[in-house]
Amino acid sequence: MAKLDSVLRHAITAPTFDQTKLHRDRLVDELHADIPRKLIAIAAPPGYGKTTLLADFTAHTDLPVCWVRITEADRDVLRFASILNNSLQKRFRRIKDAIDLEKLFSTPPEALAHIFAEVIDANISNTFVIVLDDIHLINSSKSTLAFIDTLLEVLPEQVTLIAAGREVIEVSLARLMAAGDLGGMGPQDLALTRVEIIDMARIQSGISLTEDHADRLLDETKGWITGLILSGEISGKDIPSLVFEARPMVYEYLASIVLNRQPDDLRRFMLDSSVFPVMTADACDEVLKREDSQRYLTRLLRGGLFVSATNESPRIYEYHPQFREFLLASSRGADPKKLRTLQIRAAKHLAEGGSIEQAVELYFNAGDQQKAARLAEKYAEDLYDRGRWRTLESWAEMMRDVDVAVPRVHLNLARQYLDQGNIDRMEEAVLHADQMLDSSASKADQALVELHQAHICIRREQYSEAEEAGTKAESILAKRGSRFLRVSLLRTRARIAAQRDRNYEVALREIQRAVKLLEGTESLNTLAATLLDEALYKSALGLTREALATSLRVHEILLKLGNPLPLAGSFNNLAYLAHLQGRYQEALELYAEGLKYARQGASLRHEAIILFGQADLFSDLNLALQAAELYGQALTIAIQIDDPEWIRYGCVQTSVLHRRRGGNSLANEWLSRAVSLDEKGSLSPIVQIQLGALEVEIRPKHVKDSMEHLLAGEAKLDASWKTKAYYIKAKSELTIGSLEAAGTSITETLDWAGANGTEQLLAGEMTFDEEMRSFARSHAGKHPVLALILRRIEAMRVVSQQYQETIEDVAPPDTLTMLGLGQTRALGGQDASELKPLAREVLFFLVDCGQVERDVLLESFWPHHPPGRQVANLHTAIYSLRRMFGKDVILHEGTAYSVNLEIPLEYDVERFERAADVAAGLPPGDPRRMFALTEAINSYGGSLLPEFSSDWVLERRRALELRYLDLLAQHAQEAMMRDQPARALQTLRQALEIDPYRDDTNMHFLEALGRLGRRSEVVEHYQHYVRLLSDELGLDPPDEVRELYTRLIS
Repeated sequence: MAKLDSVLRHAITAPTFDQTKLHRDRLVDELHADIPRKLIAIAAPPGYGKTTLLADFTAHTDLPVCWVRITEADRDVLRFASILNNSLQKRFRRIKDAIDLEKLFSTPPEALAHIFAEVIDANISNTFVIVLDDIHLINSSKSTLAFIDTLLEVLPEQVTLIAAGREVIEVSLARLMAAGDLGGMGPQDLALTRVEIIDMARIQSGISLTEDHADRLLDETKGWITGLILSGEISGKDIPSLVFEARPMVYEYLASIVLNRQPDDLRRFMLDSSVFPVMTADACDEVLKREDSQRYLTRLLRGGLFVSATNESPRIYEYHPQFREFLLASSRGADPKKLRTLQIRAAKHLAEGGSIEQAVELYFNAGDQQKAARLAEKYAEDLYDRGRWRTLESWAEMMRDVDVAVPRVHLNLARQYLDQGNIDRMEEAVLHADQMLDSSASKADQALVELHQAHICIRREQYSEAEEAGTKAESILAKRGSRFLRVSLLRTRARIAAQRDRNYEVALREIQRAVKLLEGTESLNTLAATLLDEALYKSALGLTREALATSLRVHEILLKLGNPLPLAGSFNNLAYLAHLQGRYQEALELYAEGLKYARQGASLRHEAIILFGQADLFSDLNLALQAAELYGQALTIAIQIDDPEWIRYGCVQTSVLHRRRGGNSLANEWLSRAVSLDEKGSLSPIVQIQLGALEVEIRPKHVKDSMEHLLAGEAKLDASWKTKAYYIKAKSELTIGSLEAAGTSITETLDWAGANGTEQLLAGEMTFDEEMRSFARSHAGKHPVLALILRRIEAMRVVSQQYQETIEDVAPPDTLTMLGLGQTRALGGQDASELKPLAREVLFFLVDCGQVERDVLLESFWPHHPPGRQVANLHTAIYSLRRMFGKDVILHEGTAYSVNLEIPLEYDVERFERAADVAAGLPPGDPRRMFALTEAINSYGGSLLPEFSSDWVLERRRALELRYLDLLAQHAQEAMMRDQPARALQTLRQALEIDPYRDDTNMHFLEALGRLGRRSEVVEHYQHYVRLLSDELGLDPPDEVRELYTRLIS
């Protein structure tokens, strides 16, 4: 992890919790009890000890804890994400570099949350906690709240968020509550109890309060911790008691009691150092022009004077927010000039240390708005590049209130709004920037205003105005303009040529000039975006191979950058080109990757486009059900985002799907929906071509004229639609009966498709058109493009069959195999040996007992833990099992847990007991009984769960051993009945190895020896048996054994 400045290090480090602070085990245990929930919300006014409680929990839990101390700057979602990312990396080094926020600067908050959840789930198997302190500071930030809300929705079950602040975090609490995923604490929970007041007085001052005294304090303060401390009654200081009605006037009380009673030197240090949001001793020395800051900070910390610190070196100190506000107000009232000087020095120190947001804010608060503006202007582009546009918004708003010009802040905000597609906000930002620019403004800023205006006009299809703005930008730039601005101008021209004029040759020429300007620069994002435009225009011109080469180059750049939305577009382009070139399986895989990135980037538009591409491929493959489902999904999204272009495309392509399969009625219905989206009296080429395909059988002459009209306006059609128009024209001539003209047209169609790489469009149509296939064979049978098309048709048939087999070949669920006799193994696709022993034991307990109440589990495994710790430990164990074997392996219904009965289970204990039951059901002498007893004995693999010694294991182990011993005895008896004493002897030896004291086993063993005539062994075993009973148990053999022995040796 890169070296962090003091502000960021402080944000991810827990405050110290030492012996001078009260350990509130009651509340710590309550937090542990809520660990199975996704969110624990702690909300209370200042002074209730929220941060101290979180530090207490951190110090006394066995769970890893990641800290995020929130400031106003975290209203910028990317700054908040950066703090969270650094906190996760600090605690879990294995996720270093797993999330590169510099590559995700344009990613929406919801998509960022998905990425964080995926990285956590893939890399962190531990149950752990994320602490968000001072959460109220971001309740006004829609973007940061959207991030947290989505994160809570997709949060892996090993993670719990604790969000503490003066207000409840404003996320979807109702959803969390309905799912049982919300816990919380309020002022009543955080208020001190009488016992805690007594303990606090003893810990902090060595004072022994009586219960009556504690009750009076409790009544006066209502358990409010700050009120109790300020009362002076637990510190031993001679401060009069103060009865607190609702809450005291904190500022006045602090001024009259706490601050004014400090020595002058310490009081001056407190007032001066309050200029820092957080501070180190070195920072204080530099800004306050002194050399003894460490000594004073240590005194403040030891005196408990509203200062907290980290344990890490160098230590970072922070005043309680409310106390700092008071100190600043006091300084402002006493010596505003000095305060301003210190604030400006502190701002300079923070800026030099890289804490730009805090520096801008300090300059502004000091009244030096010009320095704040200059710093904001200097770093505006850097913040845009890092996606920190929320900070730019806050700066713009802050400076607007005092009428300070920050045009670059607004210009970079305009770039962000363009990326978002928010044209109204972009126009507003450009207007503000334009108003702030004067005659001394740089040519680059003036030109950028015009280029932004051009982009706005293009999005609104106001092409003449866009061209005018572009011309103005060009005249401002002349030949001295920056490379970036000249590239932007060329891209603007290319878009006007392509979108207004459909002149892709001009568009390609302009974009290639832009690419040439970018070659060899470090502007990889701009280069990638420009190359994407180049690939698009090449594809429109039918330069399929060249478009693929450019797309591959773009893709290589984007993989390095890692931004999900451009990657989604790149994968889509590669998939489309793979489809065009007949690489169908590769296209399917590329579309799947693109869809993943589109969803990571939370872009519904990208998702819809990729779903349409997948559907088009399935339509060509004659997989109608899959195609229809995908068209339906994509259309739903297109309608949701109100994108007429893609709604039209979806309606037309769904019409094509039905037409190809002979459903002309449905095809016409879908096409009429597309027609309704076009301007009255003007049909788009895509609609005209599909209308011609539907009417070619009934109005062939009209269709022929329509297609010829379309083909005459070559600049208006790209290569794909022109290919389809050629094909429909040839089909109309064939329907009319003009075979010679049709033959000429089919050859022309094949020539065009071969020259422009659009053979797949013909293969897709001819797959469903036997008449055109036969005609093409007879009139252009030797044409190389036709041979390629026919090979494509066969390849699609093969892929279609393979894909159908793949989706029908559903693998059965994995079997969970539990081996507990003589070993402890659980196999369910993975070996559970990597699990912690306790989690393995919990799994065996659930398998052995069936459905188990939560309280039974808690008391069986953690009988000596507090209730909260019990629940947290159970949550950790269950999560480990689900992570190893799948989320559905353990079910939680109400207050009971069980193993999912729908998962096939093989349990060797169950197999042994089943075999024993079969043997028990057969009477002695039954010919089948000997075999059944042998099967039962052989299925017993040894003592149950030999690595564990819990009470339940010992009890169950003994019960199974006794049953096994009974089976051995019955097997021996059955052998004796069959006059097989040697076999009986072998069985009885196994029984004696387990329980050498058992009387019936020893008696049967003596009897078997006697049957075999081994008199000396009878004597030897009997004497050994007598000594064993006497030495170990102090017993004599029972009468029936003595009688048997006498009879055997007589």
